[in-house]
Amino acid sequence: MIRQRRLALLPLLLALTACGPGRTAAPASSVVPPFLETPVAAHPASSADTLALGKRIYDVNCAHCHGEAGDGNGFGAPHLSPAPRDFTTVDFKFRTTASGHLPTDEDLYRVVSRGLNGTGMPPWQYLLTDAERWAVVDYVKTFQPRFAEEPAATPVTLPDAPAGTRDLKRGAAVYATLECAKCHGPDGRGIGQSSLTLVDGRGRHVNARDFTQPGTFRTGWTEREIVRTIYTGNNGVAMPAYDGIVSKAEEYDLAAYIMSLAGHGPGNQLRRSARGMDGLGEPARVIALREHAWKYEPSEIRIKAGEVVRIDLSTTDNGLGAGHGFAIDGYDQQVFINGAMVGSPQSVTFRINEPGRYKFYCSTQCSVSELHPHMKGTLIVE
Repeated sequence: MIRQRRLALLPLLLALTACGPGRTAAPASSVVPPFLETPVAAHPASSADTLALGKRIYDVNCAHCHGEAGDGNGFGAPHLSPAPRDFTTVDFKFRTTASGHLPTDEDLYRVVSRGLNGTGMPPWQYLLTDAERWAVVDYVKTFQPRFAEEPAATPVTLPDAPAGTRDLKRGAAVYATLECAKCHGPDGRGIGQSSLTLVDGRGRHVNARDFTQPGTFRTGWTEREIVRTIYTGNNGVAMPAYDGIVSKAEEYDLAAYIMSLAGHGPGNQLRRSARGMDGLGEPARVIALREHAWKYEPSEIRIKAGEVVRIDLSTTDNGLGAGHGFAIDGYDQQVFINGAMVGSPQSVTFRINEPGRYKFYCSTQCSVSELHPHMKGTLIVE
């Protein structure tokens, strides 16, 4: 029988080493290792039983974001930036395979296990056993027929790191030659001349990576991960593969240059968003709501039924790089804030006509349910 996992436990679990029956312990040097260093347990043979197990786990833990049909249209999807993966396409970004190719089974297992930094995808290695994660992989593959129709994908051979120090000046020259600044900007902040036009395979805006923010590197901020991305590209977005275009030494010099850009970014990328009710006019009341230590201040708000209200949300931290949000239970498709950052507050206007008690909660990233256990409050409509 599958237990329903509650991600409210995630912050506690992340503070512990993932040990126990059926789980592979993370290396002592990192709670969540980079993608290429994530341990891969032996893959049990796929069967009707593993698919049934995978479906049960998926329906409880994954469908809320990725959708029951695997198309990325789950109930929580509007709250997530970037959007959840659409498993019905071949646009799998994080792989060890060539551009345009499907990922390997091991690639899918790594993503399920470690999650993706700066997104709503958590590290399931702390909540699911090895066998359960493999069952999820088996089930996710059923959404895309090519997994069954084509031979298993073959990983590319990444170059070994050259000996000696890296040449940052040459790395900067490669950055210029490959025109990386068009998307990522001349200073690496993700604001280039083409950055506002970037879309994914479904026409939704995507951000160019902000190289000044190491915590947003989806698979880990390491030289090897950057070189892997240079080799494979990211399917479904404008990041191409540069395998064979520059030399091995230049790839590592470019990776070193990118890592040298790390610092404090502007906190103004387009993942921040707010949606309120249109056509309400000026609010009758403006309420200042503050996040402090992952709690709301005040935690109880009283308004009048039919009153037009504006919430101004400010934060005292950046929520592990994703910011903080606000949504009202029952109205969370019409009223929500995503990614409010320090110094970059967000506002939303709404009206509720039905008296009652409503929960409000953090809607940013993986917080679409009760995933930030203390980030909730009570809205009383009188």
